[in-house]
Amino acid sequence: MKKLFRPHLTFVLLGALLTFSSCDDHGDEPHDHEEELITTLTLTMTPQNGGTPITATFRDLDGDGGQPPVMTPTQVVLNANTHYITRITVLDESNGTEDITTEIRAEGDEHEFFFVPSPADLLTVTKTDRDSKDLPIGLEGTIHTGTAKTGTLRVVLKHQPGLKNATSTITTGETDADVTFNIQVQ
Repeated sequence: MKKLFRPHLTFVLLGALLTFSSCDDHGDEPHDHEEELITTLTLTMTPQNGGTPITATFRDLDGDGGQPPVMTPTQVVLNANTHYITRITVLDESNGTEDITTEIRAEGDEHEFFFVPSPADLLTVTKTDRDSKDLPIGLEGTIHTGTAKTGTLRVVLKHQPGLKNATSTITTGETDADVTFNIQVQ
């Protein structure tokens, strides 16, 4: 009687099974990108007719919980009835400094910033940069201030893979950052 069980064949078959079951091609599926840790968001506003740029920075190096975030300055002072050119920089400073701005721009068709002034007539924000589908991103834009008053500007970065379109809102997708700056227009 011949032996049907051969130990070396068992190992070859087991190895082949593990190899083929772990090499699945997911080329057509959407990629799930791991969320980046955003510790720092800086909004730079430069008067359109020249002048000194004004920066507003939110920094929370230990993320949610722990120490409270630091806002610099605690109140952003802007001139009334003025146009500002804006630029947002996003960093992860939890372990060195990683500039996430470039990644947001490269994946612009999955990201959008939303701006919510309160009161609504405090200022007007216009997004000027576009993704590959000609939809707004919000890393670059303009702010036009109104008359003298105080309020806040909420800046929200949404991650919207497969969801971003011309009617996307602040409720579409997942929130990557949500920062509120105190604003005084004088």
